[in-house]
Amino acid sequence: MSGEQDFSVEGRPQAADFRDKAITPNERFWLEVIRLASCDSDPAPTLEKVQKLRRIFSPSSNLGP
Repeated sequence: MSGEQDFSVEGRPQAADFRDKAITPNERFWLEVIRLASCDSDPAPTLEKVQKLRRIFSPSSNLGP
């Protein structure tokens, strides 16, 4: 691919592959850094945002053109 970026999902891990994976100590550290940097001001998830995320990461989501 002469300089082009490959945005295909083939060969990439899917969200379902990570669903039951434990959070590593490094990931836990970075989550804490983000919380500290934002002074715990992260907004609570809304129903609409949760539904959108579930649609994005559902195995049946259509990622085609």
